[in-house]
Amino acid sequence: MHFCVVNDTEILCQEPCRVCGELKGIRLAEVEYWDLRRSALVRCPACGHMQLDPMLTEEETAKGCLAYYLEESQRVSPREQERNRIRNFRRGVMFGFTLKRRGIVPARVLELGPGSGYFAAGLQFVFPDARVTVMDVNADVLAFNAGHHGYETIRQIPDKVEEDLIGLFDLVIARDILEHVSDIAAAISNIGRYLVTGGLFHFITPNGREDAWKHILAARLGRQPSELLINHVNYFDGAGLKKLLEEKGFTVLSYYTYTFKFFLRGNGWRKNPKLMSPHSTQRSAGQLIRDHEETSPAFGASKEEILKKWYIRRGAKKITYLYSIYQHCPILRADPGMNIGHEIYGLFRKEI
Repeated sequence: MHFCVVNDTEILCQEPCRVCGELKGIRLAEVEYWDLRRSALVRCPACGHMQLDPMLTEEETAKGCLAYYLEESQRVSPREQERNRIRNFRRGVMFGFTLKRRGIVPARVLELGPGSGYFAAGLQFVFPDARVTVMDVNADVLAFNAGHHGYETIRQIPDKVEEDLIGLFDLVIARDILEHVSDIAAAISNIGRYLVTGGLFHFITPNGREDAWKHILAARLGRQPSELLINHVNYFDGAGLKKLLEEKGFTVLSYYTYTFKFFLRGNGWRKNPKLMSPHSTQRSAGQLIRDHEETSPAFGASKEEILKKWYIRRGAKKITYLYSIYQHCPILRADPGMNIGHEIYGLFRKEI
């Protein structure tokens, strides 16, 4: 049995903070990423960013991501997958109208980590002439997005630059991807290089304090390493993330946190064992991949079937928009610097 060693004093980290470069860190917990890597979770005393130390390698990330993708495709029913896709479509519609109200009409769009691609499909519903390119490390995800939506595809990770993409896009989207990126400062720099001057960067990412809390509790209450199957390697401080973006040449257009039910239940502050992450079982990523290597995940219904809803009307897009607002528009919002709320929403403009 492995016991987790935790202290709240400064230590010398194996790797510098990926936001500000600080070499010292405050050790908060220990996590195990499948059976691939055991790391400490540390908080930077200079900027508040939390990250794994040591960070996952590119090979470990790719292998663990594939294992999680396969595991999730078996665990989540086809019906629930379809419901998630239509939810993402509605969010894309809502975001598209947000841009439209600002007088913005994106022509070239890059989405990092597109998942099923339905957020960009919702955006294209509002802007039919928008040309979409998607970037991911998972070949199955890219094949689905190409075949299902007709998107252009790039197999790469966000923190490695693709020279051919520099200056091509007026909108880059990264929803639920920044928390997975090993070198977040490099990824933000690359996003800036992909954008034209005046281009927009939209993202959502978990509030780091809530996201890390389950691991911190597992260390403090259970004193054992916690399980990290989905590779959240960054846990963002709201003020620190904004500062990083500004240092990389972005200015804020919209920046807030939303969804407070998890905070009210105690995420981020309550020392309740029910909020702990499960203890690590060192689940084998390689074995799971081998178990499913002969089968490809089922993608379920066709796009036409999924979007066959009474409120999705190309001739009456405002009906789609109003229904999307009804389903998803956050009523309560807070400053991300308060580090409460489940998700951080950002819309930033590249200035230089």
